[in-house]
Parts: sequence; structure tokens; C-alpha cells
Amino acid sequence: MIFEVTVNDYQKYIEFGVASRKLRNIGNLTVEDKIKQARTIRRIKQQTDSWSPLAANQIIAQPCLRPIISHGGYAADGVKRAVIWANDTKLTGKFELIDALNNVQHPDPQPVVYTGDLIETGNHIWGGNNYIADFSDFKKEGLYFVRLKINETKEISDSYVFPIKKDIYLDLATKAAKWFYYQRCGTEVEGFHKACHTEDAIIKKDGTKVDVTGGWHDAGDYGKWMWGGSMGLFGLTTFQNDFGSELTDTLENMPRYINEIAWEAKYFCKTYWDGEFHPGFTSNFENVCVWIGAPENEPPRVVSEKECIENNYGIIRGAAICLPGLVLARAGRLLLPYNKELAEKCLAIAKDVFDRASKMENPNLYYIESGLLQIDLELYQIYKDEKYMKDAEQRVKNILELQDKDGLFYSDNSRTTKVTEPRMHLPALYEFIKRNPDSELTPEIKEAFKLWADYSMQFANLSPFGQIGGIAKDGSVRNIVPHTNNRKMGDVAWALATTAILLEDTKYLEAAENQIQWIIGFNPADVSTMSDVGKGPGCYHHRYSFTEGGRSGVVPGGVMIGINPGNGGILELGDITKNFIIAEVPLDYPIFDTGTWGWTYAYKTSEYACSKNDSFIRGASQITKALRKLK
Repeated sequence: MIFEVTVNDYQKYIEFGVASRKLRNIGNLTVEDKIKQARTIRRIKQQTDSWSPLAANQIIAQPCLRPIISHGGYAADGVKRAVIWANDTKLTGKFELIDALNNVQHPDPQPVVYTGDLIETGNHIWGGNNYIADFSDFKKEGLYFVRLKINETKEISDSYVFPIKKDIYLDLATKAAKWFYYQRCGTEVEGFHKACHTEDAIIKKDGTKVDVTGGWHDAGDYGKWMWGGSMGLFGLTTFQNDFGSELTDTLENMPRYINEIAWEAKYFCKTYWDGEFHPGFTSNFENVCVWIGAPENEPPRVVSEKECIENNYGIIRGAAICLPGLVLARAGRLLLPYNKELAEKCLAIAKDVFDRASKMENPNLYYIESGLLQIDLELYQIYKDEKYMKDAEQRVKNILELQDKDGLFYSDNSRTTKVTEPRMHLPALYEFIKRNPDSELTPEIKEAFKLWADYSMQFANLSPFGQIGGIAKDGSVRNIVPHTNNRKMGDVAWALATTAILLEDTKYLEAAENQIQWIIGFNPADVSTMSDVGKGPGCYHHRYSFTEGGRSGVVPGGVMIGINPGNGGILELGDITKNFIIAEVPLDYPIFDTGTWGWTYAYKTSEYACSKNDSFIRGASQITKALRKLK
């Protein structure tokens, strides 16, 4: 039976939601104290059951001996490795790569296509004694699995089956890009829900009612945040810019991703007036996570203009208009050949944003400079007005001045806060260099990428998986930095792949591949965090679980928030009303919720979001470009 909340129950659930949010924010209560006052519905415990005794410092093991591979596959010309966890055992022997499409159980031998030695990599808190099976020099496309031929056990140890394909990262980026269609709001999405939220509206200060239907459900909830939608458009417009000639799929007699860009851009245009974007779906954040029924049954979302501005959640002032303005400039240029009326609306808003943001006092330069630089480049490409290029050159200089000698960027001229992730500055600089390869600023931009990449690469070998770790607030080096998630992995993959392209150095490319492979299963949780790719977690935080077609919560191509690191104590992973899921695991333990089939409340690991798909699309597609250039 599908669980639905009736209109009469709506206020009750709002009250529950607000109460739980208030509970989480009571004074300085610890997580432990909050949990005592609430109800724990599930505890995620440390995985130590295994096929042999654990090593002295080991914090996670597999129940059986099985090579950990990239569930989503490997590029034919890319890096291909499996990790083997041996606990306290020393392994000797070899590994075999077996053709899964021509595999015969009897008689032996099976179709072995490659044999290699296990490479010992030392002891690690993940898996104890670690070994690598490296088959990067095997390049034939097909479907395969890794089998261990070791002397210490007679157990047959096979990996999951995986593909090897030339443009596998492009295929994965395409799957992630298609996910946005399933997130459409205001219309029927066949197989998931009927036409929903068809009355979303905002009451302006003068009493007029503005239609704000459409757009995407941003994440696992039914919200339509401007920031999340902006990042989604950023990813899709980048994808269309870079691979439009190869993306032959259509939707409603239009290139598929142009059509998807138009869908969200139209919603953005509806929400913009008086220099503000107004998220058109709810009066405050507390109510977003309340409705867990089918979206078409949710009561009408009609809110005031004041509430919309106050609850433009998650965006600092300046970025609140700069990011949507930037993506509308991109959307307008791409839409011109297909929908001139919508394109001109997008470009008019982008111009207005540019004028307003340029005059802001004491802006957060991290968002403003990078956003305005990219608007400059879009408007120059369309209108050929030299004022935009002149302004772009100055903004490049401003951004470069924000980088310190170690390669990290400060968020503003006060130089008090550094940004470790390549969120907006590096993409903006790359857009400039793409359009102006002969600029006198090109050498400085390349050096900026090198500085950032070299800083990051010092954390690339903390484990055999090759994930980029980092330094925690207490100064300690961590395998997984707190608040790391798949957005960081995708962003880092993009930046490292771009550095490889600019410097023509494959060491950055291999590190980039490891970040995307982490997302699709090459990680210590041994689970793919991209929906409908490889072995999934079983738990998916999406309200589509309460719709007729989406009971499993699997939305194809959705990229989840991802693995969280343990903090050595009790970590809360998400809640609804007064229910918590918690983890009690050691520091640096890789947490991912696999505790139940279908709907889960552990949104901090298992929720999809536009921003995660954005960074995955850009990271995976940029690796494709780097492989084509360097391999």
C-alpha cells in the first residue's frame, strides 16, 4: 500500500516537522542529548564481521574476500584497478580478468583474458592489509569480472561484473543528465507521478498573483530552490556546450538537453522581478521536508513575496542572483536557435543581474567575480560588445589575486577564509581560457590550476582508492574530510581533468578518474552511489518512494550525497519528524546507509540533489575530453 498524507493531515505533519527542527537546534545540546529527546529508528554499526581476523588498527572489513571494483565500469584507455582487503592475512598469488559474456563454468579453463600479480600496498584502517590488482593496460571493450587466484584460501573470490568501454564516462554523464527529466515539477513524469504542483504561486507585495509552476524538484524532496536549480543548469549547459554535436537524443522535437535547459530556465524567468529570484514552492524551509506523499496530492503552494525572499535557502547575498543570472545567460545563448522568445527573456534577466551585481558593495567575491566573469563571456559571445571582454579580463585578474601561494582561493579580499574545493573560481577561469586561448593571462591561469591541483594531489594517495582526502579543522589529515560528499568528488574530478588538459599531464587525469570511480562503487563501502548503476545501497532518500512508479526510490541517474566520515562518536544522518538514523563508528569510518530497502530518512548519505548531478556530469564529461586528448 502506498503511504499518502491527506490534506487534513497536512497541518499535523507541518507541526511535527517544525517541532523536530526546533529540537535539533535547542541551545548547545550534543547529538547524544538530542537523540535522547527524540526517537532513534535505526543505528548504523561498524562492519567487522569478516572471513578472517581483522588487523590491529582495522575499522571496516568485508564479510567475504571479494575484489572491490568500479561498479560503473572503466574507460578502455583509463586507469583500471581493483582493491583487495586481506584483513590480517598476507596474500600471495595472482588475479585474473575473465570475460563475463563468454564464461563457461565447466570444463576449465574459463576465458581468462588477462593475468596479473597482486601489488601489496601496505596496511590501512580500511581492510587491513591492502592489495591492488592493476589491469590498466588491458583495453579491450567488454563485460568482465576479476577473480583472485591466491594460495592462502581455496575460496573462489570474484568481483562484481563491470564494463570496459571507450567513452564510459560520457555514457555515465549522459545518464546523470537524463535524471533531471525525472525531477520535473508541474507536469506528469510517466512512471513516477501525475501532474503535480500545478498551482504554485507567489502573492506579490501589490497583491497580484504570479504563476511559478514548473522547474525541477531539487532533491529527494519537492522543493524548487534557486541554488540547486542553478547548479543543475550549470551542469546541463556545460554538457550541451561541450558535447552538443554528439548528443543526438531529442525530446519534444528539440535536442533533449536544450529542452531540459528550457524547462528550468522558464521557471527561473517566472520567479525574477525587482532584482530578486523568488523560489516558488513554500513559505519556509521547515515545511519542505514534511510532505511525503505523492506530489500531485500535496496542498497548493501559494506564498507571499516576503516569505520567498526570506527563505531563499542556502545562498549568500550576491550569489542569490549571480548564479541564476549566469546560467540564464548560458541558457539564453543555447536557446536562441530553438525558442527565441524564451532566450531573449533569459538574456534580459542576465543583463539586469549583471548590472545589479556589478554595483554591489562588499560582495562575496568568490561567487560574484566568478559569476560576473562568466556572464561577461556569454554576453560578449552574443553581442560582441568589447565592454564585456574588458570587464572579463579585469575579473580574471581579481580572481587570480584571491589565490594564495599554496593554491587555495580566499573567499573575499579580507583573505580570512579559504575555499578548498574548486567550486566556481576555476570553472570561470577555464571558460575564459577556452574563449581566449591566446590571452596574455593564459599562463597565469594555467599556473593557478597547477597550484590548486598540486595542493590537492598531496592527499591523493591516502588510500588505495585514490580519493582526495584533506585536513580537518583540528589539523589532522583525514581519508575523508568532514562534509566531503559526491559534490566535492565531482568538482575535484573536473578540476583535475581540466589541469591534465591544460598541462598535458596524465597524472592529474588518473587522479580525476579515481574521484568519479569512487562515486560509482570504487570505495570502501563497496557500493555505487549513483542510482541504477552497479550495486546500489538499497536505501534511496526520495519522496517518489511514495508514488506508484517510484516505490523503490530509484530514480535512474541520480547521484546521491554520498559517503560520510565517522567522527569517533555518534553521528546523526538525517531525520523526519522526531525519528533519527544514527551511526556509532570510529573516526574516518566510511558511512553509507544500506540498512533497508526503499525509502530511508538518512538523507545525509542517500538523498539525490541537483548539485550532485551537476558536478558528476561536469567531472565525468571533462575526463572524457582529457582521455581523448591525452590517451
